[in-house]
Amino acid sequence: MVGNMTKKILRMILMGFLFSCQACSTAKLWEDADPNARIWIDADKTTEAALKERGLHYQVYNEQGVSGFLIEKRGLERMKDYQLRALGTPVTLVVDAAVTVVVVGVYVFLADPVGTCSLIEGMSDGHKGHREHHQAKDRRH
Repeated sequence: MVGNMTKKILRMILMGFLFSCQACSTAKLWEDADPNARIWIDADKTTEAALKERGLHYQVYNEQGVSGFLIEKRGLERMKDYQLRALGTPVTLVVDAAVTVVVVGVYVFLADPVGTCSLIEGMSDGHKGHREHHQAKDRRH
């Protein structure tokens, strides 16, 4: 009875993890490399005059005791973000898919450990049979 309840709890945790973390890496990459996001600079690190002198587009922020500037990214900074998204997305998609496969695999194993082991063993035997078929074919020729 306790083992069955433990399995149910583990399944719930795994499924919760799967749904909460689906596409975590990809979403994080896209959030971090947002070409339309503004850059935050504290008011004590620069002045409005310095921003105007450099020709930057900015927005003054001064609320709840926090003051600073939200500065628009320039062309080169935006291009870097687009490149990072383009090059990084395939990698993060693979990572996200791998996490999903592992979580689902553990879930399936917990649901039916004997069946899962039999399935893996059957797949392994099938691969051996495939190899033996090619060896027999090679001997004939």
